[in-house]
Amino acid sequence: MTLFNVRYVLVSDYGTVEHAGKLVIAGLYTEDMVVPALPAIFSSLVFTVIAETPAETTDYRFTVEAPSGGIVIGAEGRLAPLDNRQGTRPRAIIGFQFNGLVFEEPGDYSVVVASPDGSNRNVIHQYRIVVDPHLGGRDNSRQPFNDAAETPDGKAKARRKA
Repeated sequence: MTLFNVRYVLVSDYGTVEHAGKLVIAGLYTEDMVVPALPAIFSSLVFTVIAETPAETTDYRFTVEAPSGGIVIGAEGRLAPLDNRQGTRPRAIIGFQFNGLVFEEPGDYSVVVASPDGSNRNVIHQYRIVVDPHLGGRDNSRQPFNDAAETPDGKAKARRKA
């Protein structure tokens, strides 16, 4: 039995909710978070959970678990029944922002919601940390190239990537 029904989970660099219920998300991650090396340090990581409101007030524990089973981060919360003010079904938007997050191992991470005593545990999302050492070079998106490119007329021309 789940503590409450989760519709979806978004993992991003930034997230907020406007007063009308619109989500504003920036830097949305897919199921793979590609990093140049480990440990990988994220200055900020936001987990936005959209859930159906429960019939009664529910206390829960939110954790992210590493592939080895260790808890990387965690928080506790309480979800109460809500009136249906936005949309056709009652829903709650639950947000967690963690700063200075360190991931020390590659592989599959699990986002878990559990009862405070851990007896009712549900994996609500999974993502993978993938190491790509080729990302470790300079950020060419904003830096001029040090090399010169040959033009069709055979002359070297300095270039800059937009």
